[in-house]
Amino acid sequence: CQPLRNSVDMTRQFNTDEHYIRELADEVVNKRQRFLGGPLVHDTDGIWTKSVYGECDGFSFGTENDELYRVPDEEKKEKALIVYASQNGTTGGTAKTFAKHLCKSLGGDTYCDLRNMSGIMAKDLAMYKRVYIVCNTSGLGRPPCDGEVFYSHVQLEAMRCQENLEDLAIGDGDEEKPLAGTSVAIAVWVDSSSPDYAKFGLGLTEELVSLGASTALKTITVDENISKSEQKQTFKEWENTIIEMEKASGTRRRTSKTIATSAA
Repeated sequence: CQPLRNSVDMTRQFNTDEHYIRELADEVVNKRQRFLGGPLVHDTDGIWTKSVYGECDGFSFGTENDELYRVPDEEKKEKALIVYASQNGTTGGTAKTFAKHLCKSLGGDTYCDLRNMSGIMAKDLAMYKRVYIVCNTSGLGRPPCDGEVFYSHVQLEAMRCQENLEDLAIGDGDEEKPLAGTSVAIAVWVDSSSPDYAKFGLGLTEELVSLGASTALKTITVDENISKSEQKQTFKEWENTIIEMEKASGTRRRTSKTIATSAA
């Protein structure tokens, strides 16, 4: 998932990759603005698509199959959804490794679904009551390779939701937002030596909340510059809290079923 560098002046010695990515980001945002018909695209962190890393010149969201809509709570899956997004490099597999550990801790495939962020859209999150996201960042707080398309889609949907808020406001507007009834918790591996290192994790949280999701836990950052044991400990504390929440959630579900059966 590395960008082509034919046009890069390799004589530049300072942050060549980051400089090149910044140039591409500006180019992509300008193209996206023209593609979408206006300057509504976020131009600070950008609409970060595959076109940054390949020959794709952009794509359209909002087709009939990708429509994001409110899923009634009773139709949401009881399983938890665990999403991971990785970045190429020495720490690239970190998110996937810890996501798999979380899935195993929650009881495996029987109790949770494990998905790569590159293969989902916001509409997939709407199908679950509980979503846990584990991801890396790509320097300067940008989304990792696996999360580029997903983050672009979430940004666009968040803008649409804001623009259509009056149409959505049937009774309580928040209850009609597409991710209402879905709670999220996010853990992000970051490089604290980079500017805005937490930007992607915090930005993703804000966008999902603007779509109606609630936050089960405060978004945490795990610094890649600390020792491996300290990283594991930070994640373990976050994971243990989730395990306890899942146990409580399972108890509530079993109690509800028992009450419903008794009433019948």
